[in-house]
Amino acid sequence: MRHIKVIKTDKTQRVSKDITAKLKELRLLNRVKFMKKELILCPMIDQERSPMYCMLCEYFSRRIKGIIYCKYPE
Repeated sequence: MRHIKVIKTDKTQRVSKDITAKLKELRLLNRVKFMKKELILCPMIDQERSPMYCMLCEYFSRRIKGIIYCKYPE
C-alpha cells in the first residue's frame, strides 16, 4: 500500500463538476471541501491533483492525518 503525503497550498485547486456532483450525491462534499486547498502526486497518472479525486478512485483506501493510503500497484 502506498503512502501519499498531502501538500497544503494557498490557491484553491480546480475540481471538475462531475467529481463535485458525485461527492454531493454521496453526501461527502461538505466533509471534503477543505481538500480544495491541497495537492497530492497521484501515482496512477503521475501528476499533481486534488485529493478530492481520490475519494472516488477505486484504489483509495483511507486518509489519516494528511496521508492518503492508496492501493495502486507499485
